[in-house]
Amino acid sequence: MPSAEKPKRINVRRPDIMEKVKAEVVMHYRSELVEHLRANGCTFAYGNTGIHLAKEFGFCYGVERAIDLAYAARRHFPKEQPVYILGEIIHNPHVNEQIRNMGLTFLSGGHQAASIDDLGKGDPVVIPAFGTEVGVIDLLNERGCTIIDATCGDVMSVWKRVRQNARDQVTSIIHGKAWHEETKATSSQAKAYANGHYLVVFDLDDTDYVCRYITRGGDREEFLKKFEGATSDGFDPDKHLAAIGLANQTTMLRGETEEVQRRLRAAMVEKHGEDAITGHFRYFDTICGATQERQDALRNLL
Repeated sequence: MPSAEKPKRINVRRPDIMEKVKAEVVMHYRSELVEHLRANGCTFAYGNTGIHLAKEFGFCYGVERAIDLAYAARRHFPKEQPVYILGEIIHNPHVNEQIRNMGLTFLSGGHQAASIDDLGKGDPVVIPAFGTEVGVIDLLNERGCTIIDATCGDVMSVWKRVRQNARDQVTSIIHGKAWHEETKATSSQAKAYANGHYLVVFDLDDTDYVCRYITRGGDREEFLKKFEGATSDGFDPDKHLAAIGLANQTTMLRGETEEVQRRLRAAMVEKHGEDAITGHFRYFDTICGATQERQDALRNLL
């Protein structure tokens, strides 16, 4: 069960701080060329050279919020006090380099300069946009750290569904990359309750393998070997595929996630029948709208 005690969290987005943060963000990440392109139909021509800009270009709201919080955290605390960040705020080398140069101390990754073992009571720690695992939050809680939570709201919406699955003893099938920070965080939410389980499928080949196992059975040990590192501890495909709920890493392709959903549902209908499907399969659309808009804009550009 989730711990009743929660780590200390603070709001660093005070108006006086955010006024300065806004100016810094504009200086670091705004481009006059991009603004010119946007104002002129997202195209620019010079001689034989043409530039086309995707209509949806730049940071989404969740990323902007995460960057704002990291900048604001550094300004909120005295310069002599270290401000930590669990890892990359987003997967953008320029942004992470900028955050390091501002004085934030990374606890993992290529910029790592400290570890959780170095943290003490009251130390401020920024949670990146991807979120983090339940176990990491527990460690920060035990050490009495101050949390600045930059987790994207869309990611937390997925967590809500996964925790609901865990409470109902429904296995979460997560369409994502088992090694990705967001999927690790989501997977940990599936174990927030004692009877919760998860399985991560990366692509349609993984999905088809799971569907065949649901409808025809198979070699249990082969299944577990194939999905090593992508299942919850104690996961048993002979038990834990009886009731499943699909979730996703929010940055996966919408079309692929929808196809994963279609194939899993069809397998469960074949196994249990259409009339009984609601007791064996559930799906909520948790695909990030901003990600989809950018994927569509790129597709239209090509």
